Amino acid sequence: MSAQPTILSPEAGESYRKAGLWGDRLIVDHVDAHARRAPHKLAIADSRETIDYFELVRRSENLAAGMLALGVGPGDTIAVRAPNWAELPISHLAANRVGAIFLPLSTGFGATELSHLLAKSRARVLITTPDDEFGVRDFLKKQRSHFPDLQYVVCLRTTPVTDELAFDELVRDNTWRTLPGVERLAASRSHPDAPSHVMVSSGTTGLPKCSLFCDNNTLVKVLLQYCGSVANVGSDDIAAAIAPAGTGATGYNYPILAPLLVGGSTIMLEHWRGSHADDALRLIETHRCTYAVVVPTQLSKLIAIPHVKDFDLSRLRLITNSGAKLPVSVAEAAERLFGAVIQSVYGCSEAGAATMTSVTDRPEKRLATAGRALVGQEVVVKNETGVILSRNQIGEVCWRGANKSYGFLNDPESTRLVWDAEGWINSGDLGIIDDEGYLSIVGRKKDMIIRGGQNINPRAIEEALLRHPGVVDVAVTAASDPVLGERVCAFVVPRSSNEPPTLAELSRFVIAEGHAKWNRPEILVIVDDLPRNAGGKVDKSRLIALQRSAA
Repeated sequence: MSAQPTILSPEAGESYRKAGLWGDRLIVDHVDAHARRAPHKLAIADSRETIDYFELVRRSENLAAGMLALGVGPGDTIAVRAPNWAELPISHLAANRVGAIFLPLSTGFGATELSHLLAKSRARVLITTPDDEFGVRDFLKKQRSHFPDLQYVVCLRTTPVTDELAFDELVRDNTWRTLPGVERLAASRSHPDAPSHVMVSSGTTGLPKCSLFCDNNTLVKVLLQYCGSVANVGSDDIAAAIAPAGTGATGYNYPILAPLLVGGSTIMLEHWRGSHADDALRLIETHRCTYAVVVPTQLSKLIAIPHVKDFDLSRLRLITNSGAKLPVSVAEAAERLFGAVIQSVYGCSEAGAATMTSVTDRPEKRLATAGRALVGQEVVVKNETGVILSRNQIGEVCWRGANKSYGFLNDPESTRLVWDAEGWINSGDLGIIDDEGYLSIVGRKKDMIIRGGQNINPRAIEEALLRHPGVVDVAVTAASDPVLGERVCAFVVPRSSNEPPTLAELSRFVIAEGHAKWNRPEILVIVDDLPRNAGGKVDKSRLIALQRSAA
């Protein structure tokens, strides 16, 4: 069973409801309504099949009834480990129908992360691809005793072995559809304030954590704001889900869940491969997608495709960026190439979305800032002593409000460490809020490089280097130095591996971009790609280890 909420009281939830920020509908209520209005409209397409709204509802109801028959219900956790397949949203809707908690797991997680998350979440069900490169079956043979709560393993798209259930059989089973079965399923509904969904943190500073949300605080209210005035997503839109859907909001909430809430459609790219980035453009062209959701490195890869103009992307009107700050130069290049508006989401897995830019914002605000606070959110910057700063001053970005999570599932101690007594989350991001309320992210407190007493912002150097014509992607970290303390190290993915830019060339370029001499890279490492965690963010700890081993 799930832990009780620890940072969001029932009284707070009631105040949000009175203010019109929370409602009384579950996610499945929205989807079921669209199925009644347009049962044969496309809901989801993946590499195997297309599914209309009628079939989406039918399969999720069948799976929900199967879970109830197994004794899985309110407060239980259903973990789902799969690539970008339709089974993810089907499982989510099924969990929503029985009051269970949906926990998506990245296929990129290794044994350490998977063991930690299954144990911490106390998952009763694991729905998974059993025969992929990782080898879940072998993993469970060795580790199953460490997960005493795990009762059922459901395999996807393959024949089950002993003690496994087949997902396809569960979603085809209509035998429960008698009056008692229908009444039992209806009675299993949970409250929209009840914990229902986990977003897994990226884990750049340690093991990933399970941030616990209900239908109200982020998954409906924020997404409906996104679909409304922020992005104008409606029933005619077709989303391209090209970021990994198994973790976080970027790959799942905005391109998959959001269109289902408003009666739209979503097309899922099974695997994103940076070396085959044109697969994403081919998907957008083939299915005439109207918007796509990406992390910055994906957009950098897409604009670097030499034959990008060969694709017909005339229906693409919007690209949403999330997961990290998008360099202005990349955003401008993408708008020129694709003819689509770039819009950004800022937040974190622990506390949901804080700000968004809007498609109606002026270009200089839409491309260069993180946008303004969402309705129901307070966003401020604080100094090192916790004092809230006035406009146009740099400080740590903090927020609280109707979109925040319930804290970490079954982990009250970590919850107490992240949120303060007044409900603020301290993001670790350095930002500034201008006179119009637009937030700009200028760096990370922990990423700051201190070279001979000078504070250097890696993000600013990264954005400068991305404007160099020979650079596709870049990450800047500190490299230890016995005299200066730290030096600037740049890890560069070159446009041409045969003629990568030199250190001297990049150093001159940074200075020519208007930065002080101490900001120039002093160490250059050429790489084929940047290592990333399951959430798509650059794993700088691995880069630092790589640089140290090579020094």
